[in-house]
Amino acid sequence: MRIVDFGPAEGREINSFDSRHLWAVGLVRDDDVSVTALHVGAGGEIGRHPATVDQLFLVVSGRGTVCGDDGEWQPVRAGQAVVWAAGEHHTTRADGDLTAIVVEMPDLPVTR
Repeated sequence: MRIVDFGPAEGREINSFDSRHLWAVGLVRDDDVSVTALHVGAGGEIGRHPATVDQLFLVVSGRGTVCGDDGEWQPVRAGQAVVWAAGEHHTTRADGDLTAIVVEMPDLPVTR
């Protein structure tokens, strides 16, 4: 067994796409899948960008709003997930501190 820390202190700050108060901790990466813990500080934002492959954004704590290609902002909270298709432009804003686990892979087999 191994315990892995993925809190904000473990992350690297991300400023791409005009993102603010965003830290990322890589957890799994190979040719087909990437799993990353993202921490968005209160009032922070993951700037608008296209998903490079299908993406599952699992909110594990906090709340915020998300927007996809349709331009509609929708609330999201801990216990919910957002699915973005490859190529879909999307943005996330945090109301308070928000932590999410992001799974990225081609043809992501989401079951719900």
